[in-house]
Amino acid sequence: MTDCHGSASAPSRLASLFQARSVAIVGASSDPAKITGRPLAYMLARGYAGELYPVNPARNEVQGLPAYASLSAIGKPVDLAIVGTAAEQVEPVIREGIAVGVKAFVVFSSGFAEVGDEGRVLQERLRALSREHGVAILGPNCLGLANSATGLIASFTTALESAPLQRGQFAFVSQSGALGAYWLDIVLRSGLGFSQWISTGNECDVDAAEAIDFLVDDPDTRVIGLYLEDIRDTLAFRRALQRAARAGKPVIAMKSGRSQAGAKAAASHTGALAGDDTLYDACLRQCGALRVDSLSSMIDAARLYLFDSAPRGSRLAVMSVSGGAGVLIADESEALGMALPTFAEATCDALRPLLPSFARPANPLDLTGNVVQNTASIGKALAAVAQDPEVDAIVLFVGLMHSIAHAFTDALSNARQHIRQPIVVIWMGAMPASVAVVEAARIPVFADIPQAMRALAAARRLAELQAGAREALPATALALPRAGESRALSEWDGKQLLSSQSAVGVPQGVLVEAGAAPADLPPGPLAAKLQSAELLHKSDAGGVILRIESPEALAQAIQRLRRVGADLNLQVQGVLVEQMVPFDHELVLGLRRDPRFGALLTVGRGGVEVELDPDAATRLLPLAPREIEALLRGLRSARLLQGFRGRPPVDLPALAARIAALCDWFIDQPALAEVEINPLAVRGGDAWALDALVTRSA
Repeated sequence: MTDCHGSASAPSRLASLFQARSVAIVGASSDPAKITGRPLAYMLARGYAGELYPVNPARNEVQGLPAYASLSAIGKPVDLAIVGTAAEQVEPVIREGIAVGVKAFVVFSSGFAEVGDEGRVLQERLRALSREHGVAILGPNCLGLANSATGLIASFTTALESAPLQRGQFAFVSQSGALGAYWLDIVLRSGLGFSQWISTGNECDVDAAEAIDFLVDDPDTRVIGLYLEDIRDTLAFRRALQRAARAGKPVIAMKSGRSQAGAKAAASHTGALAGDDTLYDACLRQCGALRVDSLSSMIDAARLYLFDSAPRGSRLAVMSVSGGAGVLIADESEALGMALPTFAEATCDALRPLLPSFARPANPLDLTGNVVQNTASIGKALAAVAQDPEVDAIVLFVGLMHSIAHAFTDALSNARQHIRQPIVVIWMGAMPASVAVVEAARIPVFADIPQAMRALAAARRLAELQAGAREALPATALALPRAGESRALSEWDGKQLLSSQSAVGVPQGVLVEAGAAPADLPPGPLAAKLQSAELLHKSDAGGVILRIESPEALAQAIQRLRRVGADLNLQVQGVLVEQMVPFDHELVLGLRRDPRFGALLTVGRGGVEVELDPDAATRLLPLAPREIEALLRGLRSARLLQGFRGRPPVDLPALAARIAALCDWFIDQPALAEVEINPLAVRGGDAWALDALVTRSA
């Protein structure tokens, strides 16, 4: 495990939070409705097995327990202290706790970085204490945590006012206390339960990355849910997600701040500085986490994993008591990238005796209303379909059927014991008792078709993301930009730097600084380009002349370009005369260093219309050739690269290897802030930088 400071942490660091065996509540209230009264009331009501120490100098007793004047007065070892005092009193409390051996703190108090500079100073002092003394501090401005296995509730969330503390295998890490409370309420009301629940708040010390890292090793957790507003330590976060992928623990994430308005709201809410959403999306995707847009979508996908019903592939067998519903499921499946394969002949042979004469064994399979009088056919049909080698999961649709509900529940309960394929049930209008029986057999039941099919597609996508993350290059030390300003180079100077690598070619060219062009020019046709570090987009200013075939035309072009430079009052370096390289396809390729995520690659369809209809994808470096090839194949224009309508195809594996080598070169050039190649000319598996904008750190 690694902590948020990047060093190896002892296993007990977060164990003192999540597995605390003794808890002190500083400022504990006798009123169970108050913030510092709720944790004590919750733990007393739910049988927390550890020791509880209310700290309140004004009282001898709090909620039936002896009260202590201070942490020092307890006189016994304390794992965790809950702090809900005014912001300015938090630091003295933590200092006292550290002095008497308290290992971890949960700080409910607000008034820190989320309110401005003064609060930010207070928060930095708490961070310094955690680093200096090695204690874990959760918060400030957080809703705390809960562990369903031990009954530890270091939280004042209203989601636990009346709900029992139900154990489950679903954990949640949230940077928003309110969103965390909503999630907790949903999983408790739905019967899923939870393992660990943590609201990280302002993250002065313990952050989402460290919480995920802890949950990867938590035996009670199978699925991790996540709500993010920002990533404080991107390298630790990437590594935590990659560990989860290697451990086979699905991570399902919500990330707010997609829009400008959302980003501003996130910043004012927790003091987080929300960045470019594309980079967060790339981070989650590359490291194996599924991004969803709602808590309901998160919980629907998680249910498939929690019920061992995530599809092993994208091939579905659909069984239905309604022909129309079967068609609707088929429509949804195709739209979501899942297939309904034709049943094998042996499957059809097994199904025919179970169906009325007017029905045929097909996928989707219409069981027809005959099931009302032949209830035994339900289980037999399930068993027959489960034997088909082309089926990865079974979807059964039921509507109403209350009079024979027992036939479905019995068949499904029995099937779960003998059928290896995942089973998902869509039961419209189901009675709660029927749902309870089926889900007791560990088969998830959904109330409607779109909800179930989206969950299946999400679970399948999550499995693919985790498989990709397991094969991806591990996150390494971030290639961050150098401090200070950067300056753009002319195309000529930028290409001189690019010439030091061999992955991507640079056309033959010469710089004509003054006078006529030299005699030893590259073979034509030629391009002439005005060179100035002040002119970044030459085409827009008339600074490029193409297809020059003769010395006379070249001389005229050079003269014309010099006039353009004079008219624009530019500091002109000269005119680049360059061979025009024949190519079949144009891409845009960008490499840059982000101050949060480090080195990045953006690649997509190129040319002068690149901003008219953007078709590009961004990934965090490092990347293996296999990952870059997958990126290229995922572009909307990928079919053009594969030889659409007779156009020459690109050798994608060879091109991906070249781009990967260019990325490695960029990482090793710390003085380079950005390289943009547009177009990157491609023919077969070869590539040339026809135009390049290179920015160098000053």
